[in-house]
Amino acid sequence: MVYQAASNGDVNALTAVIREDPSILECCDSEGCTPLMHAVSGRQVDTVKLLLKMGANINTQDAYGRTSLCLATYLGWLEGCVSLLRNGAKHNIPDKNGRLPLHAATADPDVRLLTVLLQQSNLSEINHQDTEVSLSSQPVHHSACEDERGLLHTRVLPLTKEEMEHVSLFLP
Repeated sequence: MVYQAASNGDVNALTAVIREDPSILECCDSEGCTPLMHAVSGRQVDTVKLLLKMGANINTQDAYGRTSLCLATYLGWLEGCVSLLRNGAKHNIPDKNGRLPLHAATADPDVRLLTVLLQQSNLSEINHQDTEVSLSSQPVHHSACEDERGLLHTRVLPLTKEEMEHVSLFLP
């Protein structure tokens, strides 16, 4: 019930259940996902904020080593990623394949998410190589391999003034 409430953004039910038993914040389903991860998967920004305010661990990893930020990045959910980053999500925690959220952002057609993560990253993170045997690559190499949009052939950075204004709405 708690996972469904988180996924659907049912903050009233979620609040009642967590107030009754705060340990539910860190309970994991069969794949190691917490209520926060379910809220992220459901793109429920208000629920994400509520769970963080109630004390959810923002950097918990699921059975695959993915954090809430990693999940939000794979979804291409800019608002969620920015909210998580503002609340202390670490962008440099690799999953079990050694992939950082930056790797996932290279596959998103919206370059704003990639830009936000690049602004947070240092050179070693940008050059971080994943450990997946068949594809072992750095984020830029991953982007080149997945570049169906021609993103690298047009531009990744800098963003236009209008794009930066939109992204700055989310940044501190």
